[in-house]
Amino acid sequence: MKRHHLLATAALMLFAAPAIALAQTPTPAKTATQAGQPAQADKTFAEKAAISDMFEIQAGKLAQEQAKDAGVKQFGSHMAADHGKTSEAMKALAQQKSMTLPTSLDSEHQQKLDQLRALKADQFDAAYLQGQIEAHQTAVALFRTQAETGKDADLKRFAEQTLPTLEQHLRQVRDLRPAVASATGTTGNAAGNATQQRTSFESLMGKDVYGQDGNKLGDVADIILDPQSGNATQVILDRGGILGIGAKQVALDYNLLNADGDRLVARQVTEDQVKQMAEFEYDGTTVSLGKRGAAPSGNTQ
Repeated sequence: MKRHHLLATAALMLFAAPAIALAQTPTPAKTATQAGQPAQADKTFAEKAAISDMFEIQAGKLAQEQAKDAGVKQFGSHMAADHGKTSEAMKALAQQKSMTLPTSLDSEHQQKLDQLRALKADQFDAAYLQGQIEAHQTAVALFRTQAETGKDADLKRFAEQTLPTLEQHLRQVRDLRPAVASATGTTGNAAGNATQQRTSFESLMGKDVYGQDGNKLGDVADIILDPQSGNATQVILDRGGILGIGAKQVALDYNLLNADGDRLVARQVTEDQVKQMAEFEYDGTTVSLGKRGAAPSGNTQ
């Protein structure tokens, strides 16, 4: 009789186990504190993510106040709301893991925010959207790395769950940027908006690209393609620096290019903006026309 009772108890526990495990599955905002402190790489991720959220929230609020285009205002509101949610989730995780997060922007992001505050209307729209492209490219790379190599299970899960939202933000701002640029009336020749349709991608390789201020931004080293449609999404510029010092590659939205005779002009982009851009990095999902940063030897100008 006692043996039957023990078997029945064991069976009950076995069938109840999945339900118990499901109920205790950790989420980014509600997890049990793990023994010991997270690894330094995990702490660095958390700190960078916290600063990124703070910047997005403050820049988004600024866009609602200073942007001219209604779409830019709406995007700013969307960014402030979404990053407000991820900020709260990260704060909860940090508290559970006894991590101290930054409570103010670092000097790099504060400088970018101050520069935005000094701009109004069209100038603000152009600088804000370009900054959003750069910021979300950086954030996507940061969260993808954490999702793939993070040691702390909760922070890794947080990165995995947040990454799709960041990728969606990047697609949204890339789609919004050309439309806003066209609406400002700074497109020069309207036919330039059809660059992608009338000019083969190959003919652009090696060409010089100039900003709206007339200064050279770099030369075309590669063109990033949409893997499904095959359309160009970004142009990669080589900036040679001086004797190789300061050389880097940056990405501009393809649809911002205008053909101006034998050269290309990037609408609403200046040399100062390009200098502050993060360096472009290829990943395993990148589809491009040429090899990584290696433009064909023949210049087609």
